[in-house]
Amino acid sequence: MRKLLILFCMAVATLSCKSKSNEERLVSVSILPQKYFVEKIADNYVKVNVMIPPGMSPASCDLQTEQLKKLYNSSIYFAIGHLPFETTHLYPVLDEHKNIKLINHSDNIPLLEGSCNHSQDDHNHVHSVDPHIWMSTENAHFIIWDIYKALANEYPEKQDFFRENAEKFDDSIKNLNTEIISALKDKSHRSFLIYHPALTYFADEFNLEQISIENEGKEPSPAHLQEIIEDVKAKDIHIVFIQSQFDEENAKAVAKETNCEVIGIDPLNPDWTAEMKRLTEILQKKL
Repeated sequence: MRKLLILFCMAVATLSCKSKSNEERLVSVSILPQKYFVEKIADNYVKVNVMIPPGMSPASCDLQTEQLKKLYNSSIYFAIGHLPFETTHLYPVLDEHKNIKLINHSDNIPLLEGSCNHSQDDHNHVHSVDPHIWMSTENAHFIIWDIYKALANEYPEKQDFFRENAEKFDDSIKNLNTEIISALKDKSHRSFLIYHPALTYFADEFNLEQISIENEGKEPSPAHLQEIIEDVKAKDIHIVFIQSQFDEENAKAVAKETNCEVIGIDPLNPDWTAEMKRLTEILQKKL
């Protein structure tokens, strides 16, 4: 009996150590698609803290107490780069916690100008940067290897495991890129309307035109709405995308004037691959 009790205590202690070790292997990210990327590479070897909870917008989200606690215990922070949440709230906090390694995905990605009103000062020239870099298969490649390098450096004992998973995930994204090109290659109409311009990189990658209702991060003026309505009619656009995090009224007003179909999308979907495939299917059917 005493021997069984000792073995039981040893087993409990081992499980406790493993649990504690897993708790210590914590990394933080800004948005849910990044969590998907990290877990594709690390599986469950690390836990992922997402700073912007489901249903919240990166344009208006504030720091949450629970996320902050986990942030302080994180070894790495993976940032998108130019999300309003990051520039306004996150970076000042990370400046005070130098022990957290900051990996900025935008550092290795060619950035596109957008109409989201996120400014970047480059040698005294201020221009608008579109932050939605993850909505692109080409950019996903860079994000994957950012994550791999950071995790392999932090946890060298799992380097081979991380590399194998990263290569497998990267191959699946190359296949996805081929599928999207094939699905859209014969489309003569290549313009779509969207409330918040979240698909700038997707449109650029696949030779599409994104027309945004939102103007420089603000609700459109009546004059801007009228311009959009005329543009939609001239280009024979049939769809307007809306995200659940944004007001639908302006999108519905334009749709009513132009007979466009309002379609919900979610660039913050925790299953990045599923959302990219769904977006492609919509465009293939509706363009």
